[in-house]
Amino acid sequence: MKLSKLNITAIMAIFFIAMGVGTITPAIANIAAAYPEIPFTTIILASTLPSLMIIPSTLITGAVAGSKVKYKTLTLLGLVLFVIGGMAPAFFNESFNTVLLYRAIFGIGLGIISPLGNALIMGFFEGQKRANMLGAGSFVMNIGGIVLQFLGGAFSGISWELCFIAHFPAIISFFIVLFFLKEPKSARDQEVSGKAVKKEKMPLSVYVISTIFGITMMLIYPMLVNMSSILSEVKQIGDSTGSAVVLSMYTVGGAISGILFGKLYEKIKRLIIPFMFVGGALGIGIIILGSNLLMVTIGVFIVGLTYLMSMPFTAMLLGMYAHPSQSAMAMSILMAIMNAFAFISTYWIGFTGSITGDVYMGPLYATFIGFIVIGVLFIFVNPYPKEKATLQ
Repeated sequence: MKLSKLNITAIMAIFFIAMGVGTITPAIANIAAAYPEIPFTTIILASTLPSLMIIPSTLITGAVAGSKVKYKTLTLLGLVLFVIGGMAPAFFNESFNTVLLYRAIFGIGLGIISPLGNALIMGFFEGQKRANMLGAGSFVMNIGGIVLQFLGGAFSGISWELCFIAHFPAIISFFIVLFFLKEPKSARDQEVSGKAVKKEKMPLSVYVISTIFGITMMLIYPMLVNMSSILSEVKQIGDSTGSAVVLSMYTVGGAISGILFGKLYEKIKRLIIPFMFVGGALGIGIIILGSNLLMVTIGVFIVGLTYLMSMPFTAMLLGMYAHPSQSAMAMSILMAIMNAFAFISTYWIGFTGSITGDVYMGPLYATFIGFIVIGVLFIFVNPYPKEKATLQ
């Protein structure tokens, strides 16, 4: 199916707000200051609760996308919930429970949106073109993350409530999708056209790959949610605005990785996995040792440049195992498991903090070790399907 530039723009508009869960991360320290009676591990729920709500909504989306409900309909519904849940805490924040309620609504909206961008690309494109488009989607997603995080940090510098206003770009995405998103062929369309569609069983490998990626999400999340506290309380080299700048370099690195992904994947195939995780460990090590804002920023940039290639790579890998008709569901399983581990990261932070005695830096040491282990492991393990292994 041939797509116009406007159709592709509509798909990219979905990617643009897909990292919306990180919009308020630069403001976590300010939110904690606004609710001094609330434990810090509970305050982090403002960032991680959406990840929990993503799980059921993304699985339901995967089950109905394209077959029972149109992609456009689901996307528009998700964007409406994203805007309402994302922006409402700026106006309704009488208690922290009210904030969490709207963060839950936001998470449901983001859960609906999360699998659709990659699923649309997997439905429209194949082979190297798919890898290139997944890389482009990753680039746009990280550019969106930069914009949203920067707005969140800048607004929170004025008032912590204003960080939630930073979700407003989703309104623009809503209208782009409304007018320009093209629907891919669904299984039902193929049945009408006379092509028999066999119902495929989801391969176990989809769950295994998604779980491995989910574990890496749990490992990286403490760096994101704790950054404002690391800068202001541990290293004493920055505030929420500085945190927004530093975290924006994570997404700048991710944006560049999106540009590089297609070509790098074409050249080194499965060795891209050790590159992602050993490179990520290098960045984490620089953050741990960094004594000034520049060093920490460089470390965060390196993490984004290397680790964030794992998102388009994992989507590419799932496309090798899942039948084309399972694209939306495979991406939903990935998103559900990924966000389950993102939510668990709240308790992972507490667990590693209790062992190391440092709730901020302890999880970073665990991330460094975990990334090294995963990177070395995949030097020897080939994750590609056997029938394609010779091509990889």
